[in-house]
Amino acid sequence: MIGEGALVALAAAIHLADCVVLLERGQALIEARWRGVALSFGSKHYQISGKSVALLNPLTPFFCAFRSLPLFSGGPGKELGTAMHALRPLATLAALQFLLVFAVLPYCLYRAPGWPFFVALVFAYVNAVAMLLLLRFRFKSNSIPARPLIGLGFGWLVCLPLSVNCLRAAGVSFPLGLDARRALRFVHGETRDKAREDLAAQVAEAMQEMEEADSHHARLAEFARQLQPEAGHGRL
Repeated sequence: MIGEGALVALAAAIHLADCVVLLERGQALIEARWRGVALSFGSKHYQISGKSVALLNPLTPFFCAFRSLPLFSGGPGKELGTAMHALRPLATLAALQFLLVFAVLPYCLYRAPGWPFFVALVFAYVNAVAMLLLLRFRFKSNSIPARPLIGLGFGWLVCLPLSVNCLRAAGVSFPLGLDARRALRFVHGETRDKAREDLAAQVAEAMQEMEEADSHHARLAEFARQLQPEAGHGRL
């Protein structure tokens, strides 16, 4: 029983580590939730290689997640609606994979370690392959580069717990054509107020780390003013 418990704990740890997303300063993590869209900008205290650490909800791998462009950066990318349209059909398969890996397989491992476990394991791999093929089709039909799926798919098949997070891992593998300023328009109410406060804190930190003569300092200062609640009509 100790060996089986350690195996399940290892699978859970791998999944939890796969839920970590690294963000540039001012880069937003955009997550679909039960009630619309939410933004987060990572931890204010923990960084890896100069990037903020954000954690996806490990219990909701069936919701899409994306990364915005960093602040004041331009470049091609997909619209949020197009990206969500491309990935939404995988939600059911992702939920099924979560149940297979963290409910059905552990149960069979403890209670039915013979043929039932083998059949459940094969079913989990078949579902992982089906998700990979469907992702490739959805990416191609929505003109999204499918090259990142090569590395991601290899990881999902070699290490099955990684396949649980396939929907969100695929979502953060390509850039959206919007930065955090535009992303704020997709959230409302208290969720938007919280996202604005987090972004304002990151902007303030960035301003402290650069000289006032820097060309980006004035742009950040104006953006920080727009983020303030008392900024009135110019507020984002």
